[in-house]
Amino acid sequence: MTLKIRLLSSSITVRTYSRYNKPVISLGLILLLLLYSDLLLAEADGPDYWQVRDVAKKDVLNMRSNATFKAPKIGEIPYDAQCIKNMGCKGGLTYQEFTTLSESEKQQITRQRPRWCRVSYQGKTGWVAGRYLQEGACLADVRSRDAAAARGIDPLNHSYLIEKEKITLQDGHAKEAIPGTTALIISEIIRRPVYADLTGDGIKEAVSIVMQHTGGTGTFYYLVAAVSDQLVESYFLGDRINIVSLKVLKDTITVLYLDRSGTQPMAMKPSVRSSKDFKLIDNRLVLSTRQ
Repeated sequence: MTLKIRLLSSSITVRTYSRYNKPVISLGLILLLLLYSDLLLAEADGPDYWQVRDVAKKDVLNMRSNATFKAPKIGEIPYDAQCIKNMGCKGGLTYQEFTTLSESEKQQITRQRPRWCRVSYQGKTGWVAGRYLQEGACLADVRSRDAAAARGIDPLNHSYLIEKEKITLQDGHAKEAIPGTTALIISEIIRRPVYADLTGDGIKEAVSIVMQHTGGTGTFYYLVAAVSDQLVESYFLGDRINIVSLKVLKDTITVLYLDRSGTQPMAMKPSVRSSKDFKLIDNRLVLSTRQ
């Protein structure tokens, strides 16, 4: 492995790479963001599952009957819970507020109009405060519903090429020590794999999203493909982006996500709607141009 530095906007992120993949930033879709800002920032479908964050050990996240702290409590979610089904969110900042207000003004509005998310956890459905949720996964659900979807392919226990390095997942996770440090590179599948015949040979492949933490401030997202007896190079999507959806139509893979413009700092919440299409050609994920 070699050490490289990625410059994105005004931030610097250091991670271990063997090759630098320059992200492709799509700025031409900003007008779409303006048209659909309410959908993106208030009602975006977001991840399939959440996990709890910023809740103290031995404490719980309260589930309520309605999207207000005054509503009756109907359940509790443990501080380290995962597999929290996302049923949609509302509240928070509008696009205009997000892009024009100062940080203190944003904080004031967030207190007045907090973001609430409707979730389902262990058979109970209710509302929780969105500030205590972050993108997560539910690997047990993935395996139980999709184990027989592809012939001999288990994307949760498969090897992928990420930055030219072979990463082997076990139950959707992998940990790798960075030589000379105590830091770990943690890779995990965060999207339910989608199965489709992408090559026209009658055999289904699986595509998904891998999120990778490298011990620094960056959180890197990759599109990956699981092919029987083959290693497929992943495609770098971005750093600290928000994956909205992963879909396959015929042989075309479409990833929809929220990113930042070239002038926005990495500390800002991603809000620029971006979409990329891919095809699997000769065991490579190739960026495709929409027709």
